[in-house]
Amino acid sequence: MKIWQAVSLNNPESILGEAAIWSSHHNLFFYVDIEAQKVGKLDPVTKITKEQKLPEKIGTVVPTNDGRLILGLENSISIYDFDSDKLEELIKIEPEIPTNRSNDGKCDAAGRLWIGTMNKDAIGAAGALYCFDGIEIKKMIPDRKVSNGICWNIDNNTMYYIDSFDYNIKKYDFDLIKGNISNESILIEMNDRSFTQDGMTIDSEGMLWVAMWGKGCVNRYNPYSGELLGIVKVNAPNVSSCAFGGTDMTVLLITTSSMGLSEKQLKEFPESGTLFLVDVAIKGTEMNSFKIHNKI
Repeated sequence: MKIWQAVSLNNPESILGEAAIWSSHHNLFFYVDIEAQKVGKLDPVTKITKEQKLPEKIGTVVPTNDGRLILGLENSISIYDFDSDKLEELIKIEPEIPTNRSNDGKCDAAGRLWIGTMNKDAIGAAGALYCFDGIEIKKMIPDRKVSNGICWNIDNNTMYYIDSFDYNIKKYDFDLIKGNISNESILIEMNDRSFTQDGMTIDSEGMLWVAMWGKGCVNRYNPYSGELLGIVKVNAPNVSSCAFGGTDMTVLLITTSSMGLSEKQLKEFPESGTLFLVDVAIKGTEMNSFKIHNKI
């Protein structure tokens, strides 16, 4: 089994870092701090970060095909221009459930945003997984607890999905043309309930990289066999998301959280909440951008 060690940038210090993603349009990583209501960007060469504070908590960020960003806010999906700080709401998401907020989300190869919701206190199965094509939003999976990692295989006929409190990784048959999913099955069952699966990405070999909240690592799994192939060690227990990027797409950005840690844990893991980088020498895949329609 391959072992890597991620290195902290020691800046910035997020409360709840999340939603790491690469944009080749900008040659930058983007990420969010949900609790601090911030969206940030990172240059992996200079290691310089810049953050913008928004009026609401942000569950996810995804680049668009015209250089802007799609944000999952508490009860809406909005489009955002980082440089001008211009924010424009596109559509409401669960406005009738003010106790919910958006969480992780990514785009399929057709440019649709798949985004989950959850109870703000992670209580019960109050959320759902939605698909937004830029015009209408559809509920795809109801009764979700903490909707998290989502990605697709290279052939775009399989979708992988994590609900953290299901303690497993699921797969679905995926119809790229229609945007439909079917035939849910469990790929990997997690028997240890002391940690949970969070954000997820996929490499060019079709292997899954999963942030392990409470475990201090990112695990690399073979989705065909369920085998654990490698571990990226992170000096922070609450690892929340990961994304490939950089010139060769071999650098993994890892977000972490300081939220909920005891004083003792914070002393033991002072880098909690910071961004981590590691070059794993395995080429990753770039997550898809959101397709902007002419009316947006």
